[in-house]
Amino acid sequence: MSSQLIPTRDQVILLRRQINIVSFGRTLLEKKKDALLRAIEEDRKVFSEKEKRLKGLIRKLNYLYALVRMYEGNTTVKLLSMNKPSIELKSTIHTLMGCKYLQYKCKKAEDFTLEEVALDPALTSFYVDDLLRTLTDTESVLWDFINTKTKLNALEAELKKTMMKVNTLDYVILPKLKTDLNYIMDILNERERQERYIAKKVSRRKSSQRDVKV
Repeated sequence: MSSQLIPTRDQVILLRRQINIVSFGRTLLEKKKDALLRAIEEDRKVFSEKEKRLKGLIRKLNYLYALVRMYEGNTTVKLLSMNKPSIELKSTIHTLMGCKYLQYKCKKAEDFTLEEVALDPALTSFYVDDLLRTLTDTESVLWDFINTKTKLNALEAELKKTMMKVNTLDYVILPKLKTDLNYIMDILNERERQERYIAKKVSRRKSSQRDVKV
């Protein structure tokens, strides 16, 4: 209870206005929370599918790398990384229900593909070709996985902040405003009862005085 509260009708109007504003803000936050929950639920389904696919490709890569090392040796594995240009990452900011998150895109060098390695196809086994094809397939899946995970993390963090705001309004701000309003209303009602009592007492006294004069 604030000691600076002034028990007046103007203060009652101000408190009621604040309660309406806070209640409206809470309604907006609830709508935002529901929208975030729907988006997170949809993204979790997509993320689960992409995670499952990525894990399958990683298992396949491990298997193919083992075969290449077994039949071609570590030298062939090292040759796969020769003449590879460095990749350039670009990020863009996206917004959903006031939540900002980054999405990344890999910019490849012009006229370069993953298959361009210093290997003679006639001198290597088909395991190398399978490995390169799988690496190419994994690349796009990996970036989709990263972007979905980044978005999902941002939405979950925003949902947590939104729920904290809703709880603060529900259990701190609104109860305090309502308590202050009830406190002032009790004082004003008590004043009105006292004023009515005094008015009746004065009225009875005046009536008694008139009766005596008569």
